Amino acid sequence: MSQIRLLERLTSLEDPGLAAGSPPDRQLAASVVQHLTRLLNTRAGSVPIDAQYGLADMSNIAGSFSVGTPEALSETILRQVSQFEPRLRQCRIAVSSERRDVIALRFELSGLLTTARAGAPDLPFAVSVRINSSGRIFIEPLRNF
Repeated sequence: MSQIRLLERLTSLEDPGLAAGSPPDRQLAASVVQHLTRLLNTRAGSVPIDAQYGLADMSNIAGSFSVGTPEALSETILRQVSQFEPRLRQCRIAVSSERRDVIALRFELSGLLTTARAGAPDLPFAVSVRINSSGRIFIEPLRNF
């Protein structure tokens, strides 16, 4: 339970049914996915406590690649995840093509999810990161946690 974020722990105290319905590993993976969604949809410079938190504005990513090539963007995403999500280790990111939407970019982020239990092995973690034409980032698990 100590691996999920503070707000999620407080919410589970108010509604114990939320935490009781799923195993700790699934809660941990869902917490990481939620945090990654918030992290990657936050614009850089918009958080007063840390100007490096978040990504550059990508609302016009379809019109120009002012934020860089897909490879440079993937490196930026990987740097943000490595810096601000300590529950993920050995992260890797790969660029893939979006089949349904020509304008969207898709990446596959994978790594190891660190568990708090003593002696428990790290869990494999893989998500799909999709950036649509308006710059919104969607994160979907690739495996069932």
